[in-house]
Amino acid sequence: MIFDRPGFYWFKGNLHTHTTRSDGRKTPEQAIACYREHGYDFLALTDHWRWSGAEEAGGMTVLSGVEYDVGSDPASGIFHLVAIGAAHDPGLTRERGPGAQQIIDAIHKAGGLAVLAHPAWSLNTPEQIRRLKRLDALEIYNSVSGLPHNARPDASLIVDQLACAGWTVPCLASDDSHFYDGEETTSFTWVQSKSRAPDDLLEAIRQGRLYASQGPRISFWRENGHLEIRCMPARAIVVYSDAVWSAHRVLTGASLTEGRYELNANDHVVRIEIIDELNRRAWTSPYPVQRLVSKEASR
Repeated sequence: MIFDRPGFYWFKGNLHTHTTRSDGRKTPEQAIACYREHGYDFLALTDHWRWSGAEEAGGMTVLSGVEYDVGSDPASGIFHLVAIGAAHDPGLTRERGPGAQQIIDAIHKAGGLAVLAHPAWSLNTPEQIRRLKRLDALEIYNSVSGLPHNARPDASLIVDQLACAGWTVPCLASDDSHFYDGEETTSFTWVQSKSRAPDDLLEAIRQGRLYASQGPRISFWRENGHLEIRCMPARAIVVYSDAVWSAHRVLTGASLTEGRYELNANDHVVRIEIIDELNRRAWTSPYPVQRLVSKEASR
């Protein structure tokens, strides 16, 4: 249920960024300046196997971060795991050969969030992902995994398959910036938090008070037996669910700013996607229908 709440604010951020400390083309200072100049409120520097601490950077919160990878065979699982907000270096090294679950556990022990990066690019299957315990979030969209450098940026199908199996997790959009030739400042996450202080942002992400976007803004809530949806002008509003067929899950038109979806008995989990006139998208996380509440009931 994404809508404005008294005492909370929306903050825009990117939680997957590389610099010259690993294989990125901008220095940490240049990367921070790039995102700050584009109006971001928070950022995480997540270089490969090299932890970066938190800092305040001219009105922008920089969360601590690092990216780990394990596996080389898609059949057995290739996992890239991003650690966000750890209070100290999780202390992992590639040479010690930690497994995916060991990485997640070490991130949590250090006080951080464990995010599964670009599952579509990594060819992760729902069965592989479901074996990972205590994942905090995953990337539903990863900019650098798309054209021109790659071609599997969108993990929406994987998210839906997981949700149908009862496995829901907050969904982020990230740039995974490496080249800084167009993928940067493209896909981001809106987080609803009391402030942009690290602890507040991390708690909001844990609780799923967020949505992924490339530009469109979105709000929705349950009202009696339907979903009420509000958004920036869009050409399509799509409600995905575990019901294979629904005659009214897609609403199209010019400059749509609202929509309504009548829930039916076969809808047990729902996710909303917005597409604007520039083909930019916004994605909510999947939500179990039984946990959806009305705007009034949540106040």
